[in-house]
Amino acid sequence: MKLILLLLLMISASVFSCNNNTTADRRSRLAGMYKLFIAENADSNGIWHEDPWTKGGTGYIVYDGMGHMAVHITSKGYNDYKWLPEEESLSVEKVNQKLDSMSTEELKEAVWAFASSYVYAGNYTIEDTIDVVKHERISTSIHSPPGSTVRRAFTFSGDTIILHVLNGNRRLKWIKQP
Repeated sequence: MKLILLLLLMISASVFSCNNNTTADRRSRLAGMYKLFIAENADSNGIWHEDPWTKGGTGYIVYDGMGHMAVHITSKGYNDYKWLPEEESLSVEKVNQKLDSMSTEELKEAVWAFASSYVYAGNYTIEDTIDVVKHERISTSIHSPPGSTVRRAFTFSGDTIILHVLNGNRRLKWIKQP
């Protein structure tokens, strides 16, 4: 009887220790830097198609394993746009001079270039019972207030993480970088 009780106690401890490590294990597995492979939208028939905005673009997402994350996605041609050199782009005077000298078409091109960069950084948590990562934005380039939260279901396929927009028809596949 004591042997059976001891065996049950050991099995229970093993099961509970596995459950307690689930979130930590998932956080550890999620940690790293990933490059965007493809962003897809599902049509009304549930068929996935590459998102035209990200087609030919690039992106990276980083999870540091300690609860911080950052994402940057750009459309095709983003890196080809010629703006000011870095030092000049940090000068209000130089930026104003550049803007004042631009034609309407050049201004439209600049707005498109800057709007085609989707960036945010924040904190993340993994929900305890399901594979959902919650991003709490601290800083963002999009018109979403800092502090806003997005939730993404995630699955792994080898070195690829697939993030699904909850209540939406969008998924992004990211390949882990060495």
